[in-house]
Amino acid sequence: MTDLELSRRLQTLEDRLRRIKVLALIACIGIAALILMGQAPLPGPRLRPPIRQVDELPARARQTVENEVRARHIILVDDKGKERASLVSDNAGSVFLVMSDRVGKARVNLSVSNDGPALTFLDPSGQARAILGSTTAVPSHVYDNGIVELAPPSSIVLFDSKGKLLFRTP
Repeated sequence: MTDLELSRRLQTLEDRLRRIKVLALIACIGIAALILMGQAPLPGPRLRPPIRQVDELPARARQTVENEVRARHIILVDDKGKERASLVSDNAGSVFLVMSDRVGKARVNLSVSNDGPALTFLDPSGQARAILGSTTAVPSHVYDNGIVELAPPSSIVLFDSKGKLLFRTP
């Protein structure tokens, strides 16, 4: 084994370790965010009355509970009537769950399309900042030595505030 081959192998190992570290950091941040979101109390006063047993309600106040709800588009609104999330299916067989911030800008998009599932995080301007899963946002790449790297069917992609690619794996 020559020094050049050894150097290449060492560089490959270092690249893999760096990717693993970034993935571990992203996973830790995601898990911490989920834990913190579950611990946050709801703001404002409670709007719902305490839950009473069904037997305590008058017969006319009882509502039927459906076993199934079917719709092509479901919209979730906040207490002011502002759209905060929507669940949509299209004619191509794709399904999208889009969640918006307080001002109505889409911030998270969970989709399942013919290309596969993808989770996209958007900044306040609507620019994609991170994509987990199937993505066509980053095309295939041809290296200087002529080797073609095809865009993988699933990956982790990070962008800066201007939309420039910061990190992609694999």
